[in-house]
Amino acid sequence: IPEESPQVLRKEDKAATIIQKAWKNFLNVAVFQHFKSLIDLRRQGEPRQIVRFLNPKEAELLDGAAGIQVRFRLGGVKFPPQIYYKIFTHRHVEDLCANSPRDYTKLQAKCTSHNKDDPPLVEEDHSGWYRRVENNGWRPVSRRFWIPLESEVLESTKESEFHFSKLKRKQDMEKKRKIKKIEWMRQMYYMGSLEAKATDNETLGLIHKATKGLIRSIEDGGVDSVMEWEVDEVLNWTNTLNFDEYIAKWKETATSNSSANLRDVKLERIQKSLVGNYGDGSQTPMEAPYEDYYENTYVKRPFTSLSPSSMFMK
Repeated sequence: IPEESPQVLRKEDKAATIIQKAWKNFLNVAVFQHFKSLIDLRRQGEPRQIVRFLNPKEAELLDGAAGIQVRFRLGGVKFPPQIYYKIFTHRHVEDLCANSPRDYTKLQAKCTSHNKDDPPLVEEDHSGWYRRVENNGWRPVSRRFWIPLESEVLESTKESEFHFSKLKRKQDMEKKRKIKKIEWMRQMYYMGSLEAKATDNETLGLIHKATKGLIRSIEDGGVDSVMEWEVDEVLNWTNTLNFDEYIAKWKETATSNSSANLRDVKLERIQKSLVGNYGDGSQTPMEAPYEDYYENTYVKRPFTSLSPSSMFMK
């Protein structure tokens, strides 16, 4: 058998490597599209019903009045990715401990009642104060949801500062939004995708100069060295996506419908039964709503109607 030359073998190996890489890329894309189709939601589905399939115990704690939404994301450190979910509430939830986080077990310093002088300004010790811990993190969708791993518990437990003042919380949210805009603009600037809309050379030069100066100011003086409207002006003069629209669409992607938008099926069933039994509802029933509400919990016993002749029956 004639031996093949090394050059021919190298060409065949190179061709086989190219085919293997192309096939592997095709499989990876197909797997990713499959996982993406599993969470292809846009404000669809009932949150409680979705969580019931993931964690039945937690689904019993969900209240429709809280405006609950379930969000799904793909993540993980290896391929194929895992599906993570997180529960959000869009109505007001009050944290009473965060409004008064001080340690009430410590006694206040004694002072004489006739001493009218202002006490010296001493920095207050915050040790032992209440700290808000978010236990509602991104959790993987798996069959062993009732046995969480230690790494997952540590990653989902995040300690955050929660100020009692609503104005301060609003300012913190605005600052976080500003930081996200700046990071988004900086990333697109270094990737080269931050291009100006104008066609005039002089206008293009001014836009690039302003963008470069803004990036340099942020890197030298930090986030507080620029205003949010300055970042918005630079983004408006470029052909990039609108940041607010991008965030709004991102929040709707792979997200269930809000429980506040769903109708109460049990309440509608009660109303239909009332209309069917009492016509237009002009008469107010006394026992029918409770019987329908508790369903089989309370059963009305049938009593035989008495007549004058039935009392003398033998």
